[in-house]
Amino acid sequence: MLDYEVIAKRLKEARKEMNYSQQEVANFIGKKRSQISYYETGARKINLSLLNKFSNLYGKSIEYFIGEREEEDKLEIAHRSTDIARDDLEKIEWAKNFVNTLYALKNMQEVR
Repeated sequence: MLDYEVIAKRLKEARKEMNYSQQEVANFIGKKRSQISYYETGARKINLSLLNKFSNLYGKSIEYFIGEREEEDKLEIAHRSTDIARDDLEKIEWAKNFVNTLYALKNMQEVR
């Protein structure tokens, strides 16, 4: 059973770590700002597809958000902007996803 309080807390923490406003996240995810707030407070349950979008945007695994992992390795991508365009957020998301996939593949090889 998913613990939506854990998911909500981690969504909010991840957004703040990235210095994104709820509006910036809403624009990227394709939701209203109020909906982002609902997810971050646990007032609304989140589906796996949407959680995957958050996961890609924040560079954290779904396992982290649902509480199966306590901490995530930080993938920091620096950018200096107070108004990030959707296209730029998509590029950041792609880069984080790419690096996270490479990291996961490396870890799988080390397990062998």
